[in-house]
Amino acid sequence: MPQPAPPVPQVPAGWHPVQADFDLWVTDSFSFLAQPANLRVQLTAAQSLTGGVFNVQHFDATAIEDPYGGWSATATGGQPAYSWLCPPACGGWYEATLTAQCASQGSGTTNQLVATIALNGALWQYGSDDWAVASAPSGSNGPVAVPMLPGDYVQMWVFSTQSASTPTTAGELPAMELNWVSF
Repeated sequence: MPQPAPPVPQVPAGWHPVQADFDLWVTDSFSFLAQPANLRVQLTAAQSLTGGVFNVQHFDATAIEDPYGGWSATATGGQPAYSWLCPPACGGWYEATLTAQCASQGSGTTNQLVATIALNGALWQYGSDDWAVASAPSGSNGPVAVPMLPGDYVQMWVFSTQSASTPTTAGELPAMELNWVSF
């Protein structure tokens, strides 16, 4: 079935685009695509993890990469400590890569280490759930898709079956990366 012809645009007399219109329509859009919202943080100091509960991962105060400044290691207004707040006009789908590490959980045979992402203070999804090696450093990592609106925040939560601490050795550091994927 043929579609009707689209209507002819109605433009007020004397109106024409100015440079600011082109900046809004083109330049600003391409600038965002060239540098989308993202975050990279890691924990370089030891953190004690309480066994049997979800622990908020206390990443370093300074983010490795955060072009829009959404990371905060201290609570501010509606944003809790150790969280990333989705900036205005940056909503969409994000891929979070979570890496949980613990120095040692002791000699148990049922030790687990779980990396999860929390969205607005509630458990969103497990990034990974792995058996931890007895009496040795262990890690667990995986990707998670997270839908975010401006003003939403995320945190990385770590579950360990035994009380343990995070390692401070390069290559074994807990980390979280967020990358904007699409609207």
